[in-house]
Amino acid sequence: MAAIILVSHSYKITDGLKEMIEEMTSHTESIEIISAGGTDDQRLGTDAIKISEYIRQCAHHDNIYLFADLGSAVFSIEAAIELIEDEELAKKCTYVPGPIVEGAFVASVQCMVDPSKEAILREAHKIRSGTFN
Repeated sequence: MAAIILVSHSYKITDGLKEMIEEMTSHTESIEIISAGGTDDQRLGTDAIKISEYIRQCAHHDNIYLFADLGSAVFSIEAAIELIEDEELAKKCTYVPGPIVEGAFVASVQCMVDPSKEAILREAHKIRSGTFN
């Protein structure tokens, strides 16, 4: 089983994307989608501590894929992974570069077929390079 953590400056973006993915993948049990957008008081921003807590909650997953909307969200993901003291858990985490909507959706679908890191990164590369069919 894999987890996908959506990191955006807006909770509305990640909540909406989570809803869309779950609806389009029929709430499959092979993936868990987590909305990690905005701040705790629903303002714009990202929170590395909140993201690291979500990562810890996903410790039982084989892989944890993280997607971001903007550059500072990537920094929050990197800081969140650094906050993880459990090296095995940190190794499960992969930031997947690329557009958050298309990337997270394709990764979610791919997780139902092959949740391996190689497969997810291959499909994400296709999105970034414009070669996805």
